[in-house]
Amino acid sequence: MGIHFQDTALISIVVPALVLRLAPLDHTAVLSVLATMVGVAVAVVPPLAGWFSDRARRRGGDRRVETAIALAVDVAAVGAMAFAFSIGALGVALVAATVAITAAQTIYQALLPDVVPREAWGTSAGARGVFTLVGTVLGLAAAALLSPQHALLAMAVAVSVAGVSLARIPRPAPSAPRPHAVIRDRHDLWVTVVARGWIVLGMTLLNTYILYFFSDVLRVRDASLGTGLVAGSALLGAIVSSIGAGKLSDRFDRRVVVALSGVPMTLAALGFALVPDVHFIFVYAALFGLGFGGVFSVGWALALDAIPELGDVARDLGVWGTLSYLPSLAAPLLGAWIIARGATTADGYRWLFAAAGFSFAIGSLWVLRVGRKPLVSIWSVLLVGLTSAIRQPLFAPRMRVRQWGRLPVRRGPTVLIANHQHEDESEIIVERGYLQGGLRPLFTASSRRMYEPGFFAIRMPWLAPLMRSVNAGPLFVAIGMLPLENELSSRPLRSIAWTLQAHHDDLPLEIVFRADAQASLPPRARNLSDLLRPAFFAAGETRVRLASVNEPYRGELLAALRAGVDADIARIVDVVRRGATFFVTPEGFYSTDGRMRALKGIVDHLVPIARVWFAAIAFDPFRGRRLSMLYRVVPFDGRGDLASALAAARPVTTSALLAQWLIAVDLPFERDEARDGVVRLRNALPPGAFVDPELAQDAARCVDQALESLHARGTLLAEGARYRLGSQRADPRFPGVADTIAYQAAFLHETIAGLSAR
Repeated sequence: MGIHFQDTALISIVVPALVLRLAPLDHTAVLSVLATMVGVAVAVVPPLAGWFSDRARRRGGDRRVETAIALAVDVAAVGAMAFAFSIGALGVALVAATVAITAAQTIYQALLPDVVPREAWGTSAGARGVFTLVGTVLGLAAAALLSPQHALLAMAVAVSVAGVSLARIPRPAPSAPRPHAVIRDRHDLWVTVVARGWIVLGMTLLNTYILYFFSDVLRVRDASLGTGLVAGSALLGAIVSSIGAGKLSDRFDRRVVVALSGVPMTLAALGFALVPDVHFIFVYAALFGLGFGGVFSVGWALALDAIPELGDVARDLGVWGTLSYLPSLAAPLLGAWIIARGATTADGYRWLFAAAGFSFAIGSLWVLRVGRKPLVSIWSVLLVGLTSAIRQPLFAPRMRVRQWGRLPVRRGPTVLIANHQHEDESEIIVERGYLQGGLRPLFTASSRRMYEPGFFAIRMPWLAPLMRSVNAGPLFVAIGMLPLENELSSRPLRSIAWTLQAHHDDLPLEIVFRADAQASLPPRARNLSDLLRPAFFAAGETRVRLASVNEPYRGELLAALRAGVDADIARIVDVVRRGATFFVTPEGFYSTDGRMRALKGIVDHLVPIARVWFAAIAFDPFRGRRLSMLYRVVPFDGRGDLASALAAARPVTTSALLAQWLIAVDLPFERDEARDGVVRLRNALPPGAFVDPELAQDAARCVDQALESLHARGTLLAEGARYRLGSQRADPRFPGVADTIAYQAAFLHETIAGLSAR
């Protein structure tokens, strides 16, 4: 009440009246400059005030005290305005008061989500709207009935008295830790910003010049009184509708409530434009008020719903307020330009009110886009296209990729499941799927460590000085890579420090880690912040078990972990449910023995809501200098379990058959014996096996290529015309695989078992 007793009437009645007295000849131009200055202050202050308040809150600060300090500064500035005798002095005091009251409002509004449960936000926003509007009505009445100086003094008194209510607000509970590596999705918040911006544009066009409309067009003798009566009538209607709309929005779709509330506002503005008759003014005011109550209160609750992380609620509400009120910067100048373009003053105001009605209509319709985020933006499509065009040719010198089958261009919710053997396979399949599937990006999941600062510094050490503190998460999300936690028991030191510091700012390492983890800490590191310094970047990659973290910090990490996993899964499920194709390797880690790991995690959530396809992958590492990758894209026919069906769909390669024969023979052999052995194994495969077409057509040539390659690597040793297995069986292209011969044989055995189970 106290904030809005001052806020609305100040620039709409009191300041215009003062300007009429101090600059009677060019009052329109002077007012436009002052209104623009106020708009700049309103735009700059909220994000800064919100950021400082959120930061202080995490350190145990009290938003009530911060609000009281800002209100005290405002009272002093408003008092100075009452005694300003020049436009310059008035402008300085006006900007100071605007900065202070805007900071107070930004910090104060963040108290509501701190103390009110989410299910009551609509009702609470309605009540907030009522008391806001009551303060506005009383402020307008004071401005209309009192002289400008006395109105300013009344504002100072009202703000002071209302500020006492801060003491009755309960102190919020300590802020909860935020999930680590938060990846924010602000689509809905941006939608509410744009919608609110159109509404603000229309309201500013009306509020700034409504007094001059009464004075210059309707020829009302006391324009201040007329403006106050009409505005008061509108706001009385808004008070009535605010509570009802707030309660309604807790039961029904808030978007629809806000959109419908914009209809009477649009009709009122068009009424001013088409029939600017003093006899209908109060009808228009009533219409406007009925809509404004819903837009004002429920629109704010809708913005709260759209904030992705309540740990930064004051900052995000500040950003929301700043961006949505940016049109108020241009509105005074735009309004003056529109009025000047009219053939007569009355025509100019007609066009002004028509523009306001158009703004209300756009804002009301735009809010319906909340919750309807497109799966991918045009920028994501272009970014994925650019990435694919650059990276796919880079694979060619070191990899030979062959593919059979593809996803249909027209498809609904789809999950593409692949087995996991090599670091490049995901990029190849996802980018090829994009190029072959109508330029529709495929979504995939990656470890949350990629969404924390420093990922590129680890992968590309030559960029480390520039990338240690850079979080590339937004880039990954833009190309369709979504975070999914896959490290549930241990984490790098730097990741633990980053998560805890977001909540505690900084802590001594000795109270965070148990004695068994002390040996893993860098010798000169003392606090969490040290682990994030460039000097300790490499040491920060050391992994420790979460069990080695002391309470209460271990509990906070686990709570953040659970919240992060739940949020990750919910986001991926939502994307697929809305029609996306999601590529997943549910094993989680590369196979190191040729056998698939258990298919787990996100796949259990996606299979019930999507059509399942396989990207069944096999590698043929024994043939040629380039690594040969073969994969089939086939639909799951519903027979058997997913793991067996995926194994059965994989191509059978020369490497797999030759490895199986080498292990079975385990004796020196000649080239012809190897050829015959591979052909016999190929011909004995179960029905339904997909054999590499080159192996099916010319097995002898394929076996010769494999033998020559294995001999060159030292895996096969030559004894005259005969070969025998050597001890060098690793392949640097498959780190973690000790024996590629055993790996390929196990791979074939699993494929045959899958085929036999069909």
